[in-house]
Order: sequence, then C-alpha cells, then structure tokens
Amino acid sequence: LDRVYEVGRIFRNEGMDTKHNPEFTTVELYQSYADFNDMMDLFEELLSSAAKEIVGSYQLSWQDHDIDLTPGWPRLTMAEAVKKYVGVDFMEITDDAEAVAAAKAAGVDMEKVEPTWGHALYECFDQKVEEQLIQPTFITMHPVDVSPLAKRSPKDPRLTERFELFICHSEMGNAFSELNDPIDQRQR
Repeated sequence: LDRVYEVGRIFRNEGMDTKHNPEFTTVELYQSYADFNDMMDLFEELLSSAAKEIVGSYQLSWQDHDIDLTPGWPRLTMAEAVKKYVGVDFMEITDDAEAVAAAKAAGVDMEKVEPTWGHALYECFDQKVEEQLIQPTFITMHPVDVSPLAKRSPKDPRLTERFELFICHSEMGNAFSELNDPIDQRQR
C-alpha cells in the first residue's frame, strides 16, 4: 500500500493547559515518495476545504480572533520566524555558546535546557514566537536536537525536514520526512 492512515482517539496522562488537551483525535498518515512539503500541501487542503464545507467560508472566528483559512498559508523556517519576531538571526550563528548567549539576551529562559544551537533556536521560538502566530502558519526546518525521527535537511545538517502548523498560538499539526538513514538514526 503506498498510502495508509489511521484516525485515533488519544488520551495522554499529562497536565492540561490552554495549548495541550490530554484527550484529542489524530490522523496519522504515511505516503510513499512524499516528503514534508507534500504533507503541508495535504494538511492545508484538508483544513481549508473542511472549513469551506462546514462553515461555508474560509473565514471564521475562533478564540476571539478572525482566522483566514484561505489556501496559501505562510511557510517560515523556525530560524526565519525567530529572526522576524525576536530579531536574532540564528543562521548567522554557528557556535553553541553564542547561540545560548543570543537566546538569553533576547530574554529566553535557558535554565534546564541543553546548551546547544538547536535548543537555543527552539527555545527562542517556543518562548517568544509561538504566542504571536494567530493566522495559519507553517513553521519548518526544526533543529535536529528536537526532532529525533525527522530526516536531516540536505541544505543544513543542523535542521530537519519537519513542520508544525500553528493557528491561534497553538500547534495544530506536526509532520516530517521520515528519517530513513540507519547510521544517522543510530548516531542520534
């Protein structure tokens, strides 16, 4: 089978907050010869067409925000989003210590976080950018440090072919090109 999916009811014995509900429904799918770009296209088509069918429009109000689900959602790398909203250009930083210092200078709490370039980038995004994402936005190219099952980017080995979709400050989906390099997987 070149395409498979599963719809599942999930319950995780974790805490609950405005961004994390321990009970939710997922769709897990795999498609041969597809990568994370194909999954973004599929996700966008699925959500926007569902809104059009159910609500009758791409525009809807949710959590006191007017949301526009018209296809053509922005796609930013995590580093681009951090540069846009925080002003730190992680792509110009190559040293772990410099990355951690830049994150701290931006007001990011790095306590109890592994002091690496990837973790500093991720914490900047998590603590400073995510709260600003209202309209549907794909955040791509997550650091390897926080994406152990995702394939590395051929353009930058610090990053992976992964995305998360954010709407109203919340993660709505997560997908990646599957890591299929056994040597890389063992090293991680």
